[in-house]
Amino acid sequence: MHYPNIILLRHGQTQWNTQGRYQGQLNSNLTLLGKTQVKANAQKLRSLDKQWSKIKIFSSPLGRARESVVILCNTLEIAHERVAFDERLAEFSYGLFQGKTRQECAREYPEVLKAREANKWHYQLPKGESYAIVSKRVENWLEDIKSEEWVMVVAHEMLNRTLRGLYCGLTQEETLALRQPNDQVLLLAEGKEQIVE
Repeated sequence: MHYPNIILLRHGQTQWNTQGRYQGQLNSNLTLLGKTQVKANAQKLRSLDKQWSKIKIFSSPLGRARESVVILCNTLEIAHERVAFDERLAEFSYGLFQGKTRQECAREYPEVLKAREANKWHYQLPKGESYAIVSKRVENWLEDIKSEEWVMVVAHEMLNRTLRGLYCGLTQEETLALRQPNDQVLLLAEGKEQIVE
């Protein structure tokens, strides 16, 4: 399938990122560093020399992504109403783990943590999701945007990981190994990805 070129961003650092908490679909506000990261990411986008008025912009509806989008739009002078918030771009739901650290989960839900570690792609967390479930909703979103030429996405590490895997045709293991720091901007084009400096 042909996919458009995708400029892929992660929201800036949050309070819970600094505490090592699973955020999932709960929210935590950006830190001062997180806001600075988003502004720096916006400056990196200038290097692409794109006509932002012609690029379709999508975002996760979660608070930390919305907060990041406002900063991006203000920095690049993009009208806020141009952003389409799509539930399919919300972060992986960690269910029982949301709001907790890994250590707390190991203490409170040791069997659940063990089961998930044994099969990260297919294991569905209680009250949450699996990567397989997230992959289906990302595939659905990609199908809807396939006629676009350029899009920009502001979302989350696990969601972006899944999107990158689908776009680049990676295996489940390769997809799970992907990382995206809060200050990294990626360009997905023609089945490959590169870092935007």
